[in-house]
Amino acid sequence: MFPSKPFLVLLLALAFISPVVYASKGLVAPKHNLSAQIGFGYESVTGTTTTKTINSRDRVRYLHHLWRYTGRLSYNYAASGAFVSANRLDINLKAAQYFSGEKENFVLATLRYDRNPFDGYSHYQMESVGVGHRVLRHGNMRLKADGGLGFRQNYYLRGGFQSVPAVRLAVDYRWRIAHKSLFSQRVAVLAASTGTLLISTTGISTPINGGLALKVSEIVDHYSSAPAGFAPTSTFTTVDLIYNMV
Repeated sequence: MFPSKPFLVLLLALAFISPVVYASKGLVAPKHNLSAQIGFGYESVTGTTTTKTINSRDRVRYLHHLWRYTGRLSYNYAASGAFVSANRLDINLKAAQYFSGEKENFVLATLRYDRNPFDGYSHYQMESVGVGHRVLRHGNMRLKADGGLGFRQNYYLRGGFQSVPAVRLAVDYRWRIAHKSLFSQRVAVLAASTGTLLISTTGISTPINGGLALKVSEIVDHYSSAPAGFAPTSTFTTVDLIYNMV
């Protein structure tokens, strides 16, 4: 599923803003920075189905001047014979532009694609644009909040889809507990007339050796209007080996 035309137009518009901001404010651009994270491990799923499976959680991040591009992918699958008990694909893309080297305020464009038939939908997609602010920067703790407007498309298991205006709100908290050990909490609310989705992601990671780390996470998805026969809340508890490529 490709991004919708309005999303691409807004993303390109943000891209053209970047050089204007540099020229008008005389900002010094930082060096390019590319990093990636590959994760693979065990996952326990509860909700409409209860199963144990393997999963993959990956991330790519690229810094270019005051732009930050982030892509996240999460996938799991479990089957016994012809019975499939888990088959979830979650893709998140975000482009954010900060207004200064202090990285306090920013504008962003996001695209989310989520395919999980056990939620009652074939898949859904949401595009949004908005603004954000770094609320807290104290010692080893960071807290960011952002919000925006966009559209959400629900694709149903029996065919057909519905596109409605939507609101996106999110907070992202990080606490560097010790050297390279990190606690993180992300909460996002995607609200539309067809229902509200609440996504909470809690994780803690600790280094093992070199770029290898162990990460334990729990993801909770809650739909306010889950179709009949489907649990409104699903949980995904994971234990992953993470390899960080800087």
